[in-house]
Amino acid sequence: MKAEIITYTTQGMTNSERSIISKRVFGYRDTTKESRYTYQRKGVLEPVPHLVITKKTFVVISTGADRIKKVIKGLGGAVKSWRIEIDEDEMKKG
Repeated sequence: MKAEIITYTTQGMTNSERSIISKRVFGYRDTTKESRYTYQRKGVLEPVPHLVITKKTFVVISTGADRIKKVIKGLGGAVKSWRIEIDEDEMKKG
């Protein structure tokens, strides 16, 4: 299966900008004002089979990689990626 290793940096960004990128990539739990309701907001990784290696490095199938890189770059992150071949079973374990 064709995949890509994607890594990004947030060097020179404020903490709030870093938080925004993390939330858009991985998703987050959102609560109402008095914590009465909670909602799980999905990130761009959610619908794509992926393996998280570190907080800012992950492996995704090639078909979803461009969308993820576009989101990170659009928010000011610096992205690097490498194309790889990975066994389909390894992607299911993540």
